[in-house]
Amino acid sequence: MCSRSVIAAMLLIAACVALTAHASEVTTYGAGLKSCETYLNAREQQNEDEVAFVEWFSGYASGVNSTSNHTNNILGNANLKEAVYRLGNYCRAHPVTPVAVALDVLVIGARSRARQTAETTTYGTGFKSCSVYLYAREHSNMDEAAFVNWIGGYLSGVNAISLTTDNILGKSDLTATIYWIDDYCRANPRARFAEAVDARVAPNHRIQ
Repeated sequence: MCSRSVIAAMLLIAACVALTAHASEVTTYGAGLKSCETYLNAREQQNEDEVAFVEWFSGYASGVNSTSNHTNNILGNANLKEAVYRLGNYCRAHPVTPVAVALDVLVIGARSRARQTAETTTYGTGFKSCSVYLYAREHSNMDEAAFVNWIGGYLSGVNAISLTTDNILGKSDLTATIYWIDDYCRANPRARFAEAVDARVAPNHRIQ
C-alpha cells in the first residue's frame, strides 16, 4: 500500500502541465516541472533531489524512445551521463526554464545523433523487475520514489514526442496509473518495469 505522503505527491504532480517546445500545453509530471536552477542546485549539493532528476530523465528518454518511429535510441552513441552533462550546460544558460522544456529542446537537437537499435533503449529504473517494484511499494522505501520519478519522466517523454496527443493518459491520472501498474506487476513479476509502464500506455499510443 502506498504511503499517504507519496499518494499526495502523486495527486499533486498528476494535475500539472508545462509549456514545451511544441508550443502547446503538454502534460508533464514530477521533476520536469522544476526549474533548471533547482536542478543545478541539486547537482551541486549531490542530494536526493539530484537522484530524482536523474531517474526522471531516465524515464523521459525511455518514453521518447518507446514512442518515436524515427529512433528507438534518441541519445545515439552518447550515454546517459553525457546527456546529463549537456542538460547541465543548457540549464546554466537558461536557469528559469523548466527541466522538461530544456529536455524538449535537447531532444530536438539530438535527432541528428539518434539511431536505431535492435531493441528500444531503456534507461535507469526501467530495467528493474516488477518484483523489485512491488517490494519497494510494499515497504515505501527510497526505491519507491525512484520508480515514481521514472514513471513521471516516461509519461512526460511520451507526451512531449507525440504528435497526436499531449496527454497519453487521457482522462486517467498518475495515481490510477500506478495502481494499474501494481496489478500488472503482480500478474507479471518477472517483467521489466519498463514493460509494465509501456503496457499501461499502449492502448493510447499513437506511434509517430
